[in-house]
Amino acid sequence: MTRSFSLAGLLRVRSIQERAAAQQLSRAVIEENQTRARERHLRAALAATDSEAVDVRSLAAMAAARVAGRSMLADLETLAQAQRQAVDDAQSAHSDARREVRGLDRLAAAHASRMRADALRAEQHELDEMALRRGAEGSA
Repeated sequence: MTRSFSLAGLLRVRSIQERAAAQQLSRAVIEENQTRARERHLRAALAATDSEAVDVRSLAAMAAARVAGRSMLADLETLAQAQRQAVDDAQSAHSDARREVRGLDRLAAAHASRMRADALRAEQHELDEMALRRGAEGSA
């Protein structure tokens, strides 16, 4: 009498997809945090550079280092923006996957509840039949 949940396979697939989306979100957040840390480190390094030039060559070298540092900083900012977008996309995908799993979980719970109710109904029916037979045997 117990029927298995007909969407159990889909529920397993959706659960796997939800876990994969959670892993992608986690990776995206880690990569974004690493980029932000590199950006903070670069900003600190640029702020800490010694600005005393003793001759023209050292002045030119400092200028070149600053230009290179600012270029790297711009690249890191662009990368951080792209990673923020990747985190947002991963968050959205994870939310969608969780919503699908929750919907299927509710269906599975409703199915299990119906199956329990059917089993209890069948058991009560059997008990009623047994009581009727005993009553019929006792009155005869």
